[in-house]
Amino acid sequence: MDLLELMRQRRSVRAFLPNVVEEEKLQQILEAGRIAPSACNLQPWTFLVINEEDARQKLSSCYERSWFGEAMLHIVVIGDHREAWSRSSGDSVDIDTSIAVTQMMLMAHSLGLASTWVCAFDQEKCRELFDIPTHREAVSILAIGYADEARLKPNRTPRKTLNEIVKYNKL
Repeated sequence: MDLLELMRQRRSVRAFLPNVVEEEKLQQILEAGRIAPSACNLQPWTFLVINEEDARQKLSSCYERSWFGEAMLHIVVIGDHREAWSRSSGDSVDIDTSIAVTQMMLMAHSLGLASTWVCAFDQEKCRELFDIPTHREAVSILAIGYADEARLKPNRTPRKTLNEIVKYNKL
């Protein structure tokens, strides 16, 4: 499958099987995040792997959705504001970590895994539960696992066409 087709097929999944994600697949997902581009190549991220039951339960208390706790693997993507490139409007942590998460989601999909990117979780609770220092921020959580195909709902929102979103030389 070519890259564009892989991107077309990837979707957010909110129904997981209780199957453990193999270590070799986890390592490939982490490598995809590690090699992601970042502003000035500063790589201002840490990937906190949550794959043990007690840690998964703690993390689930930061985002209380039943499907979230079903995922057997979570990666908390933590940005370091002291390591990120700075500009007048702030630093690049959100942008840099988003690129890394995107690459990890695509790698997961290419390995037959499903994922969902979560950013509307209780960041302060996550900070407290996992001892994240104040100069770092839990930017997002990637829930990963094997999709429970029987419970998947169809995609509700179709993608906009290129004609709707692309303008040339002026708005």
